[in-house]
Amino acid sequence: MKKFVVFLIVGLLASSAAWGNDNTQINITANIAQKLDVSVSGDWSIDLDNKGTAYQNDSQGTLTVISNKNSYTVTFSSENGGTLKYGSETIIYKVKVDTDEWTGVVSNALESYKQLTTAQGPYTIVFNQKTPKDGIEFDIGLQIPEYTNLYSEGAYTDTIYISITHS
Repeated sequence: MKKFVVFLIVGLLASSAAWGNDNTQINITANIAQKLDVSVSGDWSIDLDNKGTAYQNDSQGTLTVISNKNSYTVTFSSENGGTLKYGSETIIYKVKVDTDEWTGVVSNALESYKQLTTAQGPYTIVFNQKTPKDGIEFDIGLQIPEYTNLYSEGAYTDTIYISITHS
């Protein structure tokens, strides 16, 4: 009788283990959207005293780059070929982007001051690693070379276009 009770208990345990062994699974998928973003901050309004002296501000603005890609390119271009215009009058200017403190840059065509001419462009900064979630900030410098002829009074303007693409 003792053997029968032992076999009954073992049988019940084995069958209850079989009933409790139903396996199930959950498949989880997280879809991450592409994140490529550039923005610029800073005051880009300059008062020239018309004395012919050069103007240079190595921190005229801040470029913020955000990317979840390991390979991407930031491109700069100018509506007026790197000149500020007022009617038919022009003032040449140059820009640079200081990327020295971040190792994720492969090449920077704007590591020194350059005029954004269409003949020499495009002016690109190629990156090889994604950024932190808040991005990386780089100083943008602006330079107006010294000049000998007076500029006509007026508001000289240009538009710089900055884009980011996956490489």
